[in-house]
Amino acid sequence: MEIEKVAQAMSWSVMAKVARFIAGFAATILIVRSFDEYDWGILTVLRSIIGFVTVVVLLGAGNALLKYIPMVRIKGGMGTLLTNFRKIFLIQFAVWLLLLILARLSGPILNSFFDKRFERFGFYLQFAVGFVIFDAFMTLITSILQSWYETRKLGIVIICGNGCYIALLVLFLKLDWGIVGVLAAGAMVSLGMSLLLLSHVRDVVKRSPIREGEAPGLEKIMRFSLPFVATGVLNQIVWRHSEVIFLSHFQGAEIAGYFGLAYKIPQLLLEYIPLTIWPIVMAGTSEVYARSSDNLPRAIDLYYRLLYILVIPVAAMGFAFARPFVPILFGSEMVPAAVLAQLFFVVFSYSFLYTPLSMALYVMEKSWVNMLVFTFLAVINVGLDLAIIPRYGIWGAFIPVAFVLMLGVVVFYVVLKRFRPDIGVPVSFILRCYIAAAPTMFLAITSIRWSSPLALGLQIPIGFVLLIIGFRWMKVIGEREIELIMKLPLPYKEKIITIFK
Repeated sequence: MEIEKVAQAMSWSVMAKVARFIAGFAATILIVRSFDEYDWGILTVLRSIIGFVTVVVLLGAGNALLKYIPMVRIKGGMGTLLTNFRKIFLIQFAVWLLLLILARLSGPILNSFFDKRFERFGFYLQFAVGFVIFDAFMTLITSILQSWYETRKLGIVIICGNGCYIALLVLFLKLDWGIVGVLAAGAMVSLGMSLLLLSHVRDVVKRSPIREGEAPGLEKIMRFSLPFVATGVLNQIVWRHSEVIFLSHFQGAEIAGYFGLAYKIPQLLLEYIPLTIWPIVMAGTSEVYARSSDNLPRAIDLYYRLLYILVIPVAAMGFAFARPFVPILFGSEMVPAAVLAQLFFVVFSYSFLYTPLSMALYVMEKSWVNMLVFTFLAVINVGLDLAIIPRYGIWGAFIPVAFVLMLGVVVFYVVLKRFRPDIGVPVSFILRCYIAAAPTMFLAITSIRWSSPLALGLQIPIGFVLLIIGFRWMKVIGEREIELIMKLPLPYKEKIITIFK
């Protein structure tokens, strides 16, 4: 992998993702404290449905851009490739219009399914589906710029856009626009950022050499990208909080809201860096794989090490302090979400074990394998949801998530080994990360006993110190990790290495 080029692009992506994370976290606090439990539950269900709609509208084009633009830079055929992607965008627009019509027609049915007391669910759904097109457009622009490693202006626009999102959200909540205001704030910011970046996309394309070569045709691109639709929908079931749909039906919107918050906060904290580096790593891995398939095992190994250096400290601190912080940040009404939020930090930390394995299959153009695996996992997930949620409620939603994500790690490992036996998981390194974080996780005991803001403020620095001691004691940062970190454009990376090594 050309780590220096990837790392330079990654730095701006990480900064943008940090800004998005801060804005998302602040927005969640504002919304939860402004809404009652019922409206928050309805918004949670809407967002779960939006996740499915977005996947369908995108048609996997974002991943196809990350795959094929780096490839044609090497082999040629950029002009033909871009022409084919313009055709795909027209197909996406048609799919969006169809879903918008379906949202309008299915309103009465959904009103009855989710909660007969809530007669305006279909009304809100029309706004939610309508606004999806702006998010989809922004996703495509982001993928194009990331595939060229052009993330500086992208990062600046996203940082500014997230500041505007908070300002709009505050305004719309004060105007009492409710759920529509929350949806509109996100859509307006996505549209604004897209328009600001569109000229930059044109400049990048124009100044890039359009080499002669045989680019993948529309049919080949669609064969690669369409499995992402099925995989994405299945991934929404397995990895996103699709359980809120069943909880809302069987237990009510309030319970769905508690579960959604407990799921959202750990996922938001743990995902923000992995999701940032995934497109860049995907583009870089695709490029080195195009040069030589022998490079893939090393790229996957580096990805694992980078992921768990970043994920485990967050998971440990989250497990230690999530339980007392939920009522402090979101209000005492959200206490039922506290214990679940704490446990989800552990569950999501081990779910990242299958992320590099899944990416390897995508790079090898075996999207259909990911689709089959996620189909298997989704069937089990939905089956457990339907069997357990009606009887055990919110805990009946937690158990399927924890079990299926663990099962996914095993299945992806077994499947990938059939195609590439030379790709492995750095098990000893990952175990050292968990052991190093264990002392910090034990602060969950003290944080329950002493849970005032002042007491927590004293315990958090102790948690950081224990992390440093644990990482040094377990020698998590070895020579290979130092080499990786030194190639990343991180501020004070020498001091970071000195502290943790």
